[in-house]
Amino acid sequence: MSILNRRSARTATTALTLLVALTGCSAGRGQSPPPVDTSEGVGHVHAVATNMGADTGTYVATHTGLYLVGEEGLVRVGETRSDLMSFTVIGPDTFLASGHPAPGEGGPSSLGLIRSTDAGLTWAEVSLGGESDFHALTAVDERIYGLDATTSTLRWSTDQGTRWQEGAQITAADLDADPAAPDRVLATTPDGLMLSADGGATFARTHETPEPLVLIDHVTTGAGSVLLGLDAAGVLWRELPRGWRSMGPGIGTPEAFWALDEQTLTASADGAVHRSTDGGATWSVIATID
Repeated sequence: MSILNRRSARTATTALTLLVALTGCSAGRGQSPPPVDTSEGVGHVHAVATNMGADTGTYVATHTGLYLVGEEGLVRVGETRSDLMSFTVIGPDTFLASGHPAPGEGGPSSLGLIRSTDAGLTWAEVSLGGESDFHALTAVDERIYGLDATTSTLRWSTDQGTRWQEGAQITAADLDADPAAPDRVLATTPDGLMLSADGGATFARTHETPEPLVLIDHVTTGAGSVLLGLDAAGVLWRELPRGWRSMGPGIGTPEAFWALDEQTLTASADGAVHRSTDGGATWSVIATID
């Protein structure tokens, strides 16, 4: 482990390319998303998360629906083949997601916000169906933030997604709300890490990092919340009072990241789902992506 204060130009360029690629897959205003090709299995991964219910399973949201990491690989959850562009767990067996339906599933071209209360077996629309396609979701208590790819606008709700307000326009690959201060939202952008201290109304550059971060998540500790992030090489970084520390080796180009706590981390990178139980010092593959 080492605390670094220099920026690698090569890694910065790689991160910028990756961030542009991740943020560039958004559909423009008024455009319908392309059809989802389900002929090649899982496709790429958009999000990973751990259930807070009895099963404490690891869920993987993909181009062709939701999967659970089982003993012999990924197991499909439920019947939907929707392209889940964003996904998060907000309580025991309670999930939020967004994206667009698979060909033949019917309904509007954008799912808006959907919720499952049975660990992904079934889903119901909460709001914004046919209007919003969230490519990132984060929630703290009653507040939900979503990055609407149709307009590159941050939206937020204070009533669990029933009613929404519009915030700043921002091009971002990932966002995460601070569990210790729900009005604080961080976003990874081609211009670096951006912070909103007013609930998403405005953003400003902040948190200089040794390497540009692509995916981020907060964890709650006895001393408050701590920000973790993956760079373009899949190296985990942890924010400290006096800088940032790299926590271990890279796992490859990251697609999704979830921190259950300081030690238990899950990430998707280079065709596999990886798990760390020692805060990113080491990783092991728990599933491969077909």
